[in-house]
Amino acid sequence: MSVLISDDILRQANMSEPEFKLELGTFLYAKGILTMGKASEFTGLPKAIFQKKLSDRGITISYGEQEFKKDLATIRKIYGDL
Repeated sequence: MSVLISDDILRQANMSEPEFKLELGTFLYAKGILTMGKASEFTGLPKAIFQKKLSDRGITISYGEQEFKKDLATIRKIYGDL
């Protein structure tokens, strides 16, 4: 599904398209609707930069068990069992 945001709406909001995407992505992440990965993908920003933007806005980054297990598996794949 595609959503079209008119240039008129962006002008009225005094925002560029990337700024609008960032605002919407951070909102959806903060509400728990999108995961970190999906929200950063939506905004077009790398995760690290998206996390910084969240921090700048005072939005807590959730890091659940699933994310931890995935990161741990990646670390073990790269470095083996330390």
